[in-house]
Amino acid sequence: MTLFAPDGDVRSIHFMGIAGAGMSALALLARHRGVPVSGCDNDTSGAADLEALGVPVWRGHDPSHLDQARAVVVTAAVPMDHPELARAHARGLPVVRRADALGAVVAGATVVAVAGTHGKTTTTAMATHALAAAGRDPTGLVGGRVAAWGGNARIGGASLYVVEADEFDKAFLSLAPTVAVINNVEADHLECYGGRVDELEAAFVQFARCARRAIVGTDDPGAGRVAAALDVPVWRFGTATGCDVRITGVVQGPDGSRAMLTLPGVPPLALRLRLPGLHNVRNAAAALAVVRALDADLGRAAAALAEFSGAARRFERVGETLGVTVIDDYAHHPSEVRATLAAARQAFPSRRLVAVFQPHLYSRTALHGDALGRELAAADQVVVAPIYAAREQPLPGVTAELVAAGARAAGAQPVTVERAALADRVADVVRPGDVVLTLGAGDVTRVGRDLLVLLGARTMGSESR
Repeated sequence: MTLFAPDGDVRSIHFMGIAGAGMSALALLARHRGVPVSGCDNDTSGAADLEALGVPVWRGHDPSHLDQARAVVVTAAVPMDHPELARAHARGLPVVRRADALGAVVAGATVVAVAGTHGKTTTTAMATHALAAAGRDPTGLVGGRVAAWGGNARIGGASLYVVEADEFDKAFLSLAPTVAVINNVEADHLECYGGRVDELEAAFVQFARCARRAIVGTDDPGAGRVAAALDVPVWRFGTATGCDVRITGVVQGPDGSRAMLTLPGVPPLALRLRLPGLHNVRNAAAALAVVRALDADLGRAAAALAEFSGAARRFERVGETLGVTVIDDYAHHPSEVRATLAAARQAFPSRRLVAVFQPHLYSRTALHGDALGRELAAADQVVVAPIYAAREQPLPGVTAELVAAGARAAGAQPVTVERAALADRVADVVRPGDVVLTLGAGDVTRVGRDLLVLLGARTMGSESR
């Protein structure tokens, strides 16, 4: 059976965990190609774009979901002894890991695969956007919603794919990229690599080794080690002298960033971005290096990036009320928190920053809790919520207090709050003119919108008295 190829079969491909960023992108691709799709998830909020297309999406799990299915695509978070999977096996249905499904979909095409600890979603979206502007009509699959696409997927042609390549569960090893991008390599998801950074880096080498061209961000030491271990053609990108794709003349302000970009074999190129942060300048450099590697129109690509507004949960402006601006960001690693707060200082240089952070995963908090707190201390006010467990069970002694203690050690006075009271507590501490940043990979994304509603209600209540 060929996944995602319409063949007249009216039975659905069923996605377990359909609301996840990577899963919903694949489901959107299948749906747009005319393949029947269904899915389920414990939290279906991430599947709204699919539901709008008429895709049946169930909240929760039940073996009966498989009654009209012809295959199951399963996220890595689902245990292999799950009752739905037991039903699938009993019925003889193919059960395909999401990573393998993605690899099968893009096989035989030109594939740009974007990997790295940070920046994958933005760089993938930028490269897709830039190549589309250059006339290449890529299909892009990313880990965050892009408003202009109506979801996590840009549906283009079947000859060129730009995809996010995830190191979790070694998923990126299911891909055979034509162009491999590695933004950076830091300690994360070490539970998949025996707890060893060298094993993680070796996996990145294996991922990029089959590419015709690797594009590696060597401002980062881990990625630099990966680049040195590769025996395929490599372009190094970054700010250092000697980079093949070199960033110079960076100017940052409230309205965005400007820089000059030197790429192999072409005159220097002016880069302008609406998105704040030096990390986004690096992301854009990687995206334009992809355009150059595929010999597409750099001028049109750079012009498109000047108008690129980003992906959901990547410095996303949620709204404003009473002079309080809310920004939502997926940052859940110390380097990401540092980059996001620096971007906020760039975009809002004279305003007080309130960082509302929800640690993600017990294992990550155990590894990085102190560092997360120290980075959060760059904000003017720090609020820390309990750990969002996701797929993990609690670890003894691992709580959000590890993050709060790190913030205290760096001079902050963090507020720790139970999740249920989070929006109310933030509403108590904000002042007119503040910028509130909700940070983390869990359900903290809902807090900003709840906060705006609360602030509005409190204003109406005070006016009625």
